Amino acid sequence: MARIYPTRIGVPEPGELSIEEYHSGFIGVFYIPPHERLREARLKSEKPELYKRHILDVDITKDFVSIYPLNTLPRNSGFLEPKYDVVRSITLEGFGFGLPESTEEVIEMLEELPSAFIKDYDFGLGLLKDFMPIIDFLEQVGIEHLVISKTAETHISEKDSIFTMKYREFEEFRKSMNRITNRARLASKKIKSVTTNNLIAYFLDNEDYPQKPYFVGNDALTRLIARSSPSIPQGLSKSEQKKAVALIEENKKAIAKDSPESLVKLQNTIELVTLEQLIEKYERMMQRRLSESHWQNLLNQNPFILNLAFGYPIVKIHDQASVGGRKLTGEGDKITDFLVKNSMTNNCAIFEIKTPQTKLLNKTPYRESVYTPSKDVAGSVNQVLDQKYKFQKEIAMLKENTGIYDMEAYATQCVLIVGTVPEDKEERKSFELFRRNSKDVEIVTFDELLNKLKDLRDFLLEDSESS
Repeated sequence: MARIYPTRIGVPEPGELSIEEYHSGFIGVFYIPPHERLREARLKSEKPELYKRHILDVDITKDFVSIYPLNTLPRNSGFLEPKYDVVRSITLEGFGFGLPESTEEVIEMLEELPSAFIKDYDFGLGLLKDFMPIIDFLEQVGIEHLVISKTAETHISEKDSIFTMKYREFEEFRKSMNRITNRARLASKKIKSVTTNNLIAYFLDNEDYPQKPYFVGNDALTRLIARSSPSIPQGLSKSEQKKAVALIEENKKAIAKDSPESLVKLQNTIELVTLEQLIEKYERMMQRRLSESHWQNLLNQNPFILNLAFGYPIVKIHDQASVGGRKLTGEGDKITDFLVKNSMTNNCAIFEIKTPQTKLLNKTPYRESVYTPSKDVAGSVNQVLDQKYKFQKEIAMLKENTGIYDMEAYATQCVLIVGTVPEDKEERKSFELFRRNSKDVEIVTFDELLNKLKDLRDFLLEDSESS
């Protein structure tokens, strides 16, 4: 067995390769992940050889090289499993590769692969991202093996689940994909230039700095990319926007009478744009480490988001509401982030808001593949249950003290908004087991709420396009 550690300055320790000879002129090459990746994937790293994976075959007697694309990303749930869902191998036939006798020669051979291929074994080999459409197509029709041949014609063998593609035709495909990618980059560069100009011109609102015209190119690709830019269309300046709003305000009765559908469509468009801006703001906030107060402010300004956590209409009674528990000393009020009620039954619910960065589970498993809720989550659940207890106990006094009599504590619901759904499969399972058995506290993650906002946006967009 021969192994090598390629020298890569500033890059984490790579995996190893090992060679096994099947018979004269036919070898198998195997990938052994490094200790660091195994630790990151929460696997035992003392003996990396236990995780050896088949990644390559070379047979000079039949003149082929077969690649078995591998997922080498330790944070991915499919770590050390096949990279693609259906396609298992990519074979180069008739290329005249020699037989590597060492891992150094294997690495040299990989450098000679066609330019559409990933040549670094530490990234699992396979096709580069720009050429994935061919893999997507093959997976749609259930093909498991792709053969790129210099000797055979292009054909499909459904019986053997093999798609053979003549190398010359594969090269045409590769060049076409490259042309599309290059055109897209050029068009994107144009659009970015115009977008930058128009955004700055918009905020300056100065005639000396005009916006550039919408049609920055005549080809369909450029126009398509331009549609994704918020500032490419001939947008209105701030002063023009004020005039437009005033004009609609002055004529709203006439518009409602003569063309009510136009007014409804305008209202829907405004709601859609507003929702889109909210989603963008939400996503920006998710990327930063913000305090609980920032998220409380966002939900306070957009209380309809709380509706999404329930799925039925609610009315906000108060934020940072005292729900009882005051001691004789005047201290000890139980403060909930939001007190809301069902708009039809008046039954109340309590919301507790944490942050997306709050850890849902403890880092170390309690048992193999079983994770317990973190201290922050367990504490938050008890906190909101204590608030519920005090609220139900003192509801009559709260009604009297606040003058709000149309709220009830028939079966006070509790909602905890916290963290994000774990990426790891086993952690997701532990989290779901915990929250589905938390019958008195509904636990919702920040990214789940974001997805609900996006679903609402998509629904409104569909409705807008169909009207």
